[in-house]
Amino acid sequence: MGRKQLAGIIAAAGLGVLAVGYGAAFAFAGDKIPGDTTVLGIPLGGLSEADAKSKLEAGLKERLAQPIKFTAGDSKTSYTVDPVEAGLSLDVEATVAQAGAGRSLAPARIWRGLTGGKAVEPVVQSDEAKLKAAVEKLAKQVNRPATEGSITFDGIEPVSHKPAEGLELDSAQAAAKIVAAYPGDGNAADLPVQVTKPQAGADAISKAINEYAEPAMSGPIKLTVGDKSVQLTPRELAPALTVAVRDGKVTPTLNGKLLEPLFQKRFKTLESLPKDATFEIAAGKPRVVPAVDGQVVDRNKVGPAILDLLAKPSGQRTASVGLTTTKAKVTTEQVQALGIKEVMGQFKTVFPYATYRNVNIGTAARKINGTLLKPGEMFSLNKIVGERTKANGFTEGNIISNGVFKLDLGGGVSQSATTTFNAAFFAGLKDVEHKAHSVYIDRYPVGREATVAWPSVDLKFLNDSGNGIYIQTIFKASKPGAQGSIEVKIWGTKVWDITAGASGRTNQRAPGLIYNTEPGCRPQAPTGGFDITIYRYFAKNGSRVKTEQFTTKYNAADDIRCGPKPGTTPPGGPETPGVGESSTPPR
Repeated sequence: MGRKQLAGIIAAAGLGVLAVGYGAAFAFAGDKIPGDTTVLGIPLGGLSEADAKSKLEAGLKERLAQPIKFTAGDSKTSYTVDPVEAGLSLDVEATVAQAGAGRSLAPARIWRGLTGGKAVEPVVQSDEAKLKAAVEKLAKQVNRPATEGSITFDGIEPVSHKPAEGLELDSAQAAAKIVAAYPGDGNAADLPVQVTKPQAGADAISKAINEYAEPAMSGPIKLTVGDKSVQLTPRELAPALTVAVRDGKVTPTLNGKLLEPLFQKRFKTLESLPKDATFEIAAGKPRVVPAVDGQVVDRNKVGPAILDLLAKPSGQRTASVGLTTTKAKVTTEQVQALGIKEVMGQFKTVFPYATYRNVNIGTAARKINGTLLKPGEMFSLNKIVGERTKANGFTEGNIISNGVFKLDLGGGVSQSATTTFNAAFFAGLKDVEHKAHSVYIDRYPVGREATVAWPSVDLKFLNDSGNGIYIQTIFKASKPGAQGSIEVKIWGTKVWDITAGASGRTNQRAPGLIYNTEPGCRPQAPTGGFDITIYRYFAKNGSRVKTEQFTTKYNAADDIRCGPKPGTTPPGGPETPGVGESSTPPR
């Protein structure tokens, strides 16, 4: 065999080996991702396209929906973006393709599959409109203006508040930052922000304290109207005073709303307040009481006047303030148009003598008297009468609690409620809320009465008459041996002729017998319980138009006897003669 033939055989053999090796390399790495490839720390090297997709999806499953965390500037505040809300999603197929998946006969590709690979960024898809909305939402949370230094007061001592830098989100760059941070890894990325500096420094605040804040608290100021005057002290004004420093200038401000209660109290001697038009009953008929305009201290000028005086030294802290005309809220013309001309409904109840009844029923009657309701307005006894406290004019009296009579503030007010309820009943007004007593009290119309308790149990009715209504109360105090009374008249334009009816008493319930040995026991006479249905008949021109009804259910009131049960021995000795008797507490 010649040399040339031998060389050819050797070359052919080498090519065969090379081909076999190349084929093996292709079989091993020709369709695999390069060996050292990772995506967000997940190794994908050596995997086929399908296996790489599965591994990437499984590895990022928890991270794809979790909020992306951010911080802004030097603030320790953490902000989050919901990736779903921002329209972000991972394109798994494109990411795997970018990582180098797919078959290839190219030697370089096969070589990279065997030896190469690197960290590959994920391919993120975004919804432009949702991403923009997410950036705008983030900007509202991040953005804050720079705050200038300010001074408030603790008592009359100035307290300085340092200036603070502001932040403003760079919205254009923020969108790219959000996309780049997805999917989040639990660590906070920095948002692109611009820092804005305050204009005044700490030195300007110190100067403002010395030149304005401390002199402002040096003494009272005086406001005058004609020959009348009032003084306002630094301690009264300080809670509403704030001193800001901007552009090197001291700018004091007063919170007028915060000072208004003080103004109302102290300006009484300077002002004549407006009076709303209303009604009065004269010679048995309603008469319009015209509105009266008021003359009050001009609130638009009093603030600047006070601020000017606070900057002045002692001896120069007096200023004249003008009055301005203030119209009444309810005008004479408005009241004249309400159509209040006749009694629509009225009712009267009587009560036995008791000092607490005179106080509580009388106080409630005075508060209800003169109530004016426009068409569509609601009457609420609790709102008009207010909480039953000593400061509000009430004292302790009998109330019913869980079927037992006991003393509490406002006892007896329910008589005012019952009388008012019946006046509204016969006026044909819409019953919105009423609750009968839990046990029957025989001086009230059976089934047609109302109790109240602050703040949970109320008497409410709606003025659905189409005109205004005016409520008049006539109260007569009781005396020893003489009953008192309360009468309620509702004036307006009569719409209905109202009559009442009632069913018989059903579901009779017998009271129990209780012997009570506790200290402070109050005996109670028994009262049977029952149900009764009340009817309200609406008529016009002698013909019935409609009927309303409601059912009142009374519990039985137990017979409570103070002392041990007869035949038993009380603690500490034999039964004391005379105990165990029953009496009726004053209701």
